[in-house]
Amino acid sequence: MNTDEILEAFELLPEWEARYEFISDLGKGLAPMPQGDKTDQNRVRGCNTPAWLTGHLCAATGILAWRADAEGPLVRGLMVLLLAPFQGKSPAQILATDPRGFFERLGIEQHLSPSRRLGMHALIARVREIANACQRGS
Repeated sequence: MNTDEILEAFELLPEWEARYEFISDLGKGLAPMPQGDKTDQNRVRGCNTPAWLTGHLCAATGILAWRADAEGPLVRGLMVLLLAPFQGKSPAQILATDPRGFFERLGIEQHLSPSRRLGMHALIARVREIANACQRGS
């Protein structure tokens, strides 16, 4: 789902209980991450629930493709939601993307526990770390 589709879905679900269910459902669409990618190096540090994120640069398009996984369905869904502003972009575009406007429109930060907010910021930091590494060619 792209950011516009997510925003539209949130508008149709005025209650946060339904939005949490929607977020959990987003996580069901994640492709399984190979067990070999669930390493300490790929772990999203700062996330209480074990979560992993990798990014692979497509040589043909210059676009970063993400692979994410977590042990909990809500966290898997949050990863889909938080990665939406960075989908279909090059490393330079990712580094230039400020997702705060999208997150503010969702109202997501106010509805997450402090530990989930820390995990959210840790995921964004990991996105930027991967984009920087890809841009440097390492």
